[in-house]
Amino acid sequence: MLSPIIPVILCGGSGTRLWPVSRNSTPKQFLNLLGEQSLLQDTARRALNLTGTSASDLMTVTLGALAHDVKTQLSALDPDATRHVIAEPSARNTAAAIAYAALYARETFGEDAVLWILPSDHHMGNLDSLKIALTESIKAAHDNYLVTFGITPTRPETGYGYIKVGHKTDSSGAHIIDRFVEKPDKATAQSYLDDGSYLWNSGMFLFKVRAALDQFRRFAPAILDQAELAMAKAQDRRTPDTGLYSAIDKVPFDIAIMEKADRRAVVPCNPEWSDIGSWESLWDIRPKDEFGNSLDRNTVAVGTTNSLVIGSGKRLITTVGLDHIAVIETGDAILVLDLRKSQDIKTLVEMLQKSDRKDLLDHFVADK
Repeated sequence: MLSPIIPVILCGGSGTRLWPVSRNSTPKQFLNLLGEQSLLQDTARRALNLTGTSASDLMTVTLGALAHDVKTQLSALDPDATRHVIAEPSARNTAAAIAYAALYARETFGEDAVLWILPSDHHMGNLDSLKIALTESIKAAHDNYLVTFGITPTRPETGYGYIKVGHKTDSSGAHIIDRFVEKPDKATAQSYLDDGSYLWNSGMFLFKVRAALDQFRRFAPAILDQAELAMAKAQDRRTPDTGLYSAIDKVPFDIAIMEKADRRAVVPCNPEWSDIGSWESLWDIRPKDEFGNSLDRNTVAVGTTNSLVIGSGKRLITTVGLDHIAVIETGDAILVLDLRKSQDIKTLVEMLQKSDRKDLLDHFVADK
């Protein structure tokens, strides 16, 4: 009998990289940035369709403060999709979230279940490519590899981590991981692109529950032990004990486990992936007119090229003579940004955090 494939959506994040549309209380995964459904809903629907898993077997790990919104959005897809929402009492990074999810899955689905770990806020434009990669990843997982999905790079990107690809495994299209590489500078990123053996680290993983827990016991036993205690003391396994869970070290899964694991593999794929980590990356994947513009409703653009305009719909937005500019309007803020400087928005957010305008990082102020 084949092991069940259990999608596990990681739904955290503060949402400030797409300010002012995305806020701490409404991070980007809850927003309809590319269609009628939110990024979270798109992720859940995509995962269930590709795996054939029942909505009642979907798992989601989120912060307690976001759990209500998660359940509301998943319920709109299928009420059964809310059965396994794990509400973290505090954010402890992805190693803690995945360790707890693996423990929960062992109790709920068995240690032979295969978990597909998915960020909630990514976009995939080519599902056929993703399906092929998923099939190869499952083969490798059944050989007890911890598998990650490596994205074929299309540019010398400095905002992503990279994976150096080694030789192929014996029984699938997966490759042994030579090493993980942190975010490079521009020249190094260009050398990776020219080399051809480096992939972007997508943050998606796939493995058997047993294999993951074995690696936690070997390389991050303190995280696993604390997660087990937090589950044992919980009144409801979907809500870890606050004090015990909050004591877990904040460590990414890549660093805690993947960089050390003895059976780790990567499947190269090109699913037209984007983590939508900036206004430029959103502009890149949105439909555009003949001038390279992606314009929201109630917009008039003259002599404008390669630009992004997103508005609340309550005001007419007009542009003249712009190129590579984003104009983002909400009920309480307007952002005008050179798309090529999208990563600098973190400086703006830091300034707001230090000022008396912290309200603009948390909630929208609606127009009267």
